[in-house]
Amino acid sequence: MTKTSLLAGEVKVLIIDNYDSFTWNLYQYLCLLGASVSVIRSQACSLDELVASYPKLTHLVISPGPGHPSTDSGISIPAIHHYAGKIPILGICMGLQCIYSAFGGEVTKVGEIVHGKTSLVSHDGKGLFKALPAHIQCTRYHSLAGRFGTLPSELEVTCWTNSSAELANDPGPFDDQSSIIMGVRHKLLTIESVQYHPESILSEEGKPFLLNFLNLRGGHWSENPDFQVSPTPKSVPIASAESSSKQTILETICLQRAKDLIEAKCIPGLSPTDLKRKLAANVPPVQIDFYERIRRPTTGKVALMAEIKRASPSKGSFMTPTTPSSPAIAVSYAAAGASVISVLTEPKWFKGTLLDMLEVRLSVENVPNRPAILRKDFIIDPYQIDEARCYGADTILLIVACLSLDQLRLLYNHAKSLDMEPLVEVANAAELELALQIKARVIGVNNRNLHDFRVDMNTTSKMLDELNARSSAQNGSSNEIIMCALSGISSRSDVDRYAAEGVGAVLVGEALMKAEDKVAFVHELLGIPPTPKVTTRKPLVKICGIKTVEAAVHATNAGADLLGLIFVPKSKRCVTPQQADAIIKAVRKSSESSPKPSLETEEIDLDTTDWFSLQSSRLLQKRRTQGKPLIVGVFQNSSLSEIEKVLNQLGDSIDLIQLHGSEDFRMSKFLSKPVIKAFHIEVERGTTDAGEEVFQEGFRKTLSMINEPGFHSFSILDSSNLSQCGGTGQSFNWNAVKAVLASSATSSSTTHRNLVIAGGLNAQNVATCIQTFNPFILDICSGVEVENCQNGVVENKDFDKISQVIKLIKSDS
Repeated sequence: MTKTSLLAGEVKVLIIDNYDSFTWNLYQYLCLLGASVSVIRSQACSLDELVASYPKLTHLVISPGPGHPSTDSGISIPAIHHYAGKIPILGICMGLQCIYSAFGGEVTKVGEIVHGKTSLVSHDGKGLFKALPAHIQCTRYHSLAGRFGTLPSELEVTCWTNSSAELANDPGPFDDQSSIIMGVRHKLLTIESVQYHPESILSEEGKPFLLNFLNLRGGHWSENPDFQVSPTPKSVPIASAESSSKQTILETICLQRAKDLIEAKCIPGLSPTDLKRKLAANVPPVQIDFYERIRRPTTGKVALMAEIKRASPSKGSFMTPTTPSSPAIAVSYAAAGASVISVLTEPKWFKGTLLDMLEVRLSVENVPNRPAILRKDFIIDPYQIDEARCYGADTILLIVACLSLDQLRLLYNHAKSLDMEPLVEVANAAELELALQIKARVIGVNNRNLHDFRVDMNTTSKMLDELNARSSAQNGSSNEIIMCALSGISSRSDVDRYAAEGVGAVLVGEALMKAEDKVAFVHELLGIPPTPKVTTRKPLVKICGIKTVEAAVHATNAGADLLGLIFVPKSKRCVTPQQADAIIKAVRKSSESSPKPSLETEEIDLDTTDWFSLQSSRLLQKRRTQGKPLIVGVFQNSSLSEIEKVLNQLGDSIDLIQLHGSEDFRMSKFLSKPVIKAFHIEVERGTTDAGEEVFQEGFRKTLSMINEPGFHSFSILDSSNLSQCGGTGQSFNWNAVKAVLASSATSSSTTHRNLVIAGGLNAQNVATCIQTFNPFILDICSGVEVENCQNGVVENKDFDKISQVIKLIKSDS
């Protein structure tokens, strides 16, 4: 059976077995947690033989066993001396006694024999007890223990119990008179031990404890800063139940996140190894440069970091049943001009999830110049940074207040190794100093004190003054640092104030989450004037099925905006690449300037709020700049190579590609030109009440493809019948389609702006079509042809009909 590793790398563990049946429980637990485990009897070989046999050892475990460590532990104590400072060492039961003895401590009788007894154990919350509950029930099998009076100076007590009956439910703080030592660790080296049996089924938190051990690296605690063991020889104060009750909000949250991490790493598919493999396989969505994204704001001088959060510890829930989903909020933020979208992923107090962040990331995938995605959480482990990338984050938040300098540097460097520039959060001068020591380039000043959640808007100003003073003293060495104001910002005046002081970005959370109209509020914050109402734009006109130079020139002079050249061999309107080349050259050289399209303004600014708006803006820009009709190459169920062959023959003369068959719409992504994708509607469908209901249900599914950003630029609705797709000369049921567009939650003005209508259009019905759909383009083919035109006829277009229909569409009446 293949096992799923819960570890960040390959772990090779050796258990020195002191002839105890619990060794096999240990072996099973360690294997289940993903380690490669070997077992050797403590008296089966010499130390030299052991070292030679296991040259790539990463972890050592000294097992339980009967007897006294000085007489019955074989090579256990020599092995401790040999591997101390090189690899992590764990001692269990007799293993603790071996470590105690190895450093000069005395092991004596406890005064009672405990075999199979469970006791409540308290611990200091550090080292292998990281993220474990403050009190845990543990199974004890021993009659010996380390005597406190002989505790070696290199070691410190980590956990203890009390035999007193009145302390059965709470051992209280460590008391050297009545407490029994249940665990010790080395103050400098990654050596830890417990007297109880974490591998026993009656012991609580055994697997998380052992997983912590397997995640240790190297021989020193300084190499493992997230385990929070002091790298100094001074004894670490033991946390009592009383002190733990006085934790700040920040400390409480960080402790909970540490517990959450243990569970997360045990989820199949999400272990540290699994995440590393996903990163190596480039599974995460493509990231963008967070630093550059806020250095060049979408609008104005200050970048906006717009936040999505379900709740907060101080204000409760922000989400109601009527609140838009996280992806919907993200799309509105992006459309309004946010440079960054911050997503809270802490689950207990902020009610966030990693899935929220992934959905937000995917929702803005095809937004031009999309916002960067920030994972806002209490990051205390490199695993969380790997998580962030795998779930689509471009950057992460590092809160200096909950990290030591070693931890901060470790996490910062790990993020940088994944090409992520972290947002480093500070709240005072001391924390700013730490951020500068690790050379952070984006520093956020939290106006909210995370220990008591009070807000002081002057905090950012003070930190800016501090940074500027340092910069002056160091000849401008901090010029590349972007300072950001975090928390408490709720108005344009707040933004103006910070912008004047030199802030490069502001993060707005609560105020945005409470805003009814989030786009309008973002515009207000950034000083963007209200968007003027756009008058109805006349549709662009595409004359399709052009076969001759004469027809092309006439359509050009009549005011056509696009000309369609069909490269479908079975079509009676098909042209060869050579014929197309002659037509295109004639249009480009036409001596008579074609009329400009009907546009509201002389200059067209690119609308980058979403994919489809950008495509329509680009087309209008090109139409105006070029002054002549854009050329559309029409293909039907052709392969990519066939399409590219035609494009190569015609150079850069084709402006757009029209896919008019049953091609998958995702094919558009692989073409070198903007694509008009056809979606066909059977003319017979929807002509009865029952048929219309069936048709509308089917068209709703089609609409989801029409509205999918990132693929085609425009969607053409055309009629079809059993014999052909398009070119039928018949119209589909406009009213049935309009009803779906009007009722569908996915239809929008964006969809209508990029909608192309074809199928049976002529001078008699174009006005009704415009009134029904207000389409972006009208695609006219058979409606401007000579009646009863047969195959083989050179000129198929009726020039008078072309002029008439274009005049009707372009006229003001």
